[in-house]
Amino acid sequence: MSALLLCGCQNIPQNLLRTTQPEQQIAESSDFTPEEKSTTSSTQPISRPEHLTFAADPTTRSVNRSGLELKEFELDSAQVIDEITFQSGDTVKVSVWGYPELDHITQIQPNGTVTLPLTGEVLAAGKTAAQLRQSISNHLAPFTTINSFHLRSGDTITALTWQHPDLSHTSIIDPEGNITLPLIGQIAAAGRNINDIRDEAQKKLKKYIRDAHLTLIPEYHNRRVLHDHQVSVLAQQLQPRRVAIIGEVGVQGLTAIEGSLTLVEALAATQLQEKTAKLDSIVIIRDSMTSTPTYQKLDLKAFFAGKAPDQNIYLKNGDVIIVPKTTITKVGDFVDLFFSRTLPVFSWWTALHQASSARASSDSVDLINQSLKEQLDIITINP
Repeated sequence: MSALLLCGCQNIPQNLLRTTQPEQQIAESSDFTPEEKSTTSSTQPISRPEHLTFAADPTTRSVNRSGLELKEFELDSAQVIDEITFQSGDTVKVSVWGYPELDHITQIQPNGTVTLPLTGEVLAAGKTAAQLRQSISNHLAPFTTINSFHLRSGDTITALTWQHPDLSHTSIIDPEGNITLPLIGQIAAAGRNINDIRDEAQKKLKKYIRDAHLTLIPEYHNRRVLHDHQVSVLAQQLQPRRVAIIGEVGVQGLTAIEGSLTLVEALAATQLQEKTAKLDSIVIIRDSMTSTPTYQKLDLKAFFAGKAPDQNIYLKNGDVIIVPKTTITKVGDFVDLFFSRTLPVFSWWTALHQASSARASSDSVDLINQSLKEQLDIITINP
C-alpha cells in the first residue's frame, strides 16, 4: 500500500485529518463494491449543492460520493503548451496608448481583481493577457462616447441656423440648467438629449422663420473621452506556477513549472521510484479547486515502450499528479474518493500554498516540500 501525501502543514486541524481515512483498494484484484463501502465507512462525503449531483460513469466509476461531475480531459488538448493565465499575486502592467495618465502597474488581489484608473476593479485571475486586455477595453468602452442625456451646467451648445448666420450663437448652460438662444429665448438643457433640445428650439424658431433648419452642437466640459485608444497588458512579475506530485516519487510536494513542463520531466525532477511505481496507472487531476474538475489516467509504460507518445502531456498550473503503487482499474472511483474524502485536507494545503505565494518568500517551496515529506504517513489513500 502506498501512502500518498496530500497536505503540507505540520499543524493540520484534527477534524480534517479524521475525514481522510484509508479507502479499500481499487485495483485489479479488488472486490470493492459500493454496498460494502457504504456499510464499512463511517465518514460522510463532503456536502455538495443538489445541482452538482450527477450519475456515476459505469465504466470508470461505480458510485458518485463526491457529488461532482468528474470527466476525463482530452489528451489532444494536453499536447500543446497552454498560454499563461494570471493568478492572484501576479503583477501586471496596463498601458493605454495615448493616455499615459492611465498607465498602471498593479498586483492581482486575492479576490482575483486588479484596480485600475477610470475603470475600477477588473477581474484578472484566470485570464490570459489577451483576455485581460479585451476585458479592460470593454470596461473603457463607456468612456469612448458621451451620453447625450448627461448634458449639465457648464457645457456649451452652439446653435447654427441654415441661411441665417446672424442667428449663430454659443450658449453656456447656466447653473439652473438653461441656455438662451436668439429669437428662441430660454430652454432647459441640463440632463436632456441634444436632439430633444433641438426639436424644441426649432419648433419655437419656426414662429419667426417658416422653413427654419437648426443645428445644435454640444461641447462637453470636464469629461474624459478616449479616442483611438489601445490597451496593452504585460506580465510584470509572475508568481511561481506549480504542480503537486505525490506517491511513488522521492521528492513529495510541489514542483515549479519553468516555461513548460511535461509529465516525464516532472517525474524525473522528483526522482520517480521506477521499481515501485505503477507507470500504467498515473493519475492527473486538473482544476481540482473548481466546480468542474477533470482527470486522466496515463500509461507511461506504453510511452516508454514507444507505443503511446500522447501519454507524455504538458502539465498545467495546479495539476495534481498521483503516482500509485498498485494498478488502478476504475479511475473514476479513485478520483471520486479523492474529492469525497481527501479534499478538505487538500484544500487546507492549497490555502497554505497560496498564502506562501502571496508572501513571495524565496524559501517557501523548500519549506513546504520538507513539511510534505515529514507528513508522508499522515494522509493515505490506497490506489
